[in-house]
Amino acid sequence: GGEVVQWIFANDGTVPWPAGTTLRLLGGPVLLCPVVEMPAAAPGQTVCIDLEAQTPEEPTEVFYSLVTPDAQPFGEIVQAKVVPKAAPAPPPAAPRIAVLSSPMDGREEALEALQGEVKTLEWTLANVGEVAWPEDTKVALIYNTPGFQHLPCSIDLPALAPGMTVHTGVSVLMPEREGLWRAIWAVTSPSRPEFVELLLAEFAVSDFPFMEWVLAEEAPEPTNLGAEAGQMKKKRSAAVAMQRHVFLGAGEVEYNEAEEGEHVRLGKVSGVPAGSSWVLELALTNDGSEAWPADMALTCCFGSGLGCDRVDLAGEAVQAGETVLVQMELQSPAAPCASAWVLASGQECVGPAMVLEVVA
Repeated sequence: GGEVVQWIFANDGTVPWPAGTTLRLLGGPVLLCPVVEMPAAAPGQTVCIDLEAQTPEEPTEVFYSLVTPDAQPFGEIVQAKVVPKAAPAPPPAAPRIAVLSSPMDGREEALEALQGEVKTLEWTLANVGEVAWPEDTKVALIYNTPGFQHLPCSIDLPALAPGMTVHTGVSVLMPEREGLWRAIWAVTSPSRPEFVELLLAEFAVSDFPFMEWVLAEEAPEPTNLGAEAGQMKKKRSAAVAMQRHVFLGAGEVEYNEAEEGEHVRLGKVSGVPAGSSWVLELALTNDGSEAWPADMALTCCFGSGLGCDRVDLAGEAVQAGETVLVQMELQSPAAPCASAWVLASGQECVGPAMVLEVVA
């Protein structure tokens, strides 16, 4: 139902229509109102009639005529053809992606590298969905350890057809300093914000052996400065000991047990109405050997942050082995998306990126 049939009648005679004239169904099923009262239209006047039609199971014709009060039809017989409504088109399938191989596969530790060395990274990506990837699909740099420079910021990818794979890669120049260096890229599409997959690389950069020998030859006698340098080498690290979503109304969270990677998955949240809030509780443990500074905060490093760009910790140093509880008030977006957070103090980031997906 809901479709409207419209007829416009004109009195092209020389006398008014009789009072009590009606428009009546002459033939066909009762899909429209079978009897409609008509005004006594004067010569030259027109009358517009709108009738709501019921939806038939197959195309059907109906026939109507003007009828006088003594049941005498007059004027032309009008007809209408009523057809079934077309079935609604199914919603478009969402593009999907899987990482078949990455430089970090099978590794629990960072990739070893030398200062100034150029490392080549390659990933194999697959379209595991039912539709081609968006035309604006690209690989974009979303995070790097401060000081890790000369990283490719954007790589275009083809609109890959379902079932196809593509190889993509970058060449990375290692910093001229030893330490742990991390970079995260995201396969993303500006037109489909829910289409995202993270690509991570982590490097443990050491000195060239020759440089170690030169420094050893030129090193002064040990002083207190050496002890201080040894203190600076204490590792800062973080781990997620517990996570819990607290929904204030509708909502649920799903965890994919098969997902593994260098980042921590905070689950895939669904069923929360757009604009509504819920709380994510995280227990973060200092599993390194050095205290976290007092200004350490959980900071958004990718996406909108879902209304929570930054959460300060206790306001005091968190010692090695201690755990702090963080509460994040998040707001459901209007469209599916992903956001990520990382512990940061100034320009230093500690621990893995924590990624949360939100779907309708």
